[in-house]
Amino acid sequence: MIPFIDFQNQYSTIHEEVNEAIQRVLQSQFFILGPETEAFEKELADYLGSKHVVTVNSGTDALIFALRILEIGPGDEVITPANSFIATALAITEVGATPVFVDINPDTYELDIDQTEKKISSRTKAILPVHLYGLPANIVAISKNCTGT
Repeated sequence: MIPFIDFQNQYSTIHEEVNEAIQRVLQSQFFILGPETEAFEKELADYLGSKHVVTVNSGTDALIFALRILEIGPGDEVITPANSFIATALAITEVGATPVFVDINPDTYELDIDQTEKKISSRTKAILPVHLYGLPANIVAISKNCTGT
């Protein structure tokens, strides 16, 4: 049986650091926000060369924030793969937009570029690809063929 999630190899290389961080959180009792979160946001911002990093509680909230930052809302459409986890569609509907589902290319499991192009309408405000099964979405192809950039 192939496990759904297996982080043993990664964890084995960083387990001491992870365990120490968990102990700091348990000792401080800051389970939400607090000094560990602040330190992480600052370190990640420095690493990315960004002024700010804001952590959120889930990938769903991260998608919702991204859609809101782009001012996507009622009357807008967002193209996304039909085989993604429900959270992708829920993020789109949470901001009031309509998900437009596109099948995947069966060879790559990525958005089918031809189908994506055909689904673009005057109401399309974004294409929300999903990196799935350890395969990154082909952002370059989507940008080149579907957005004109």
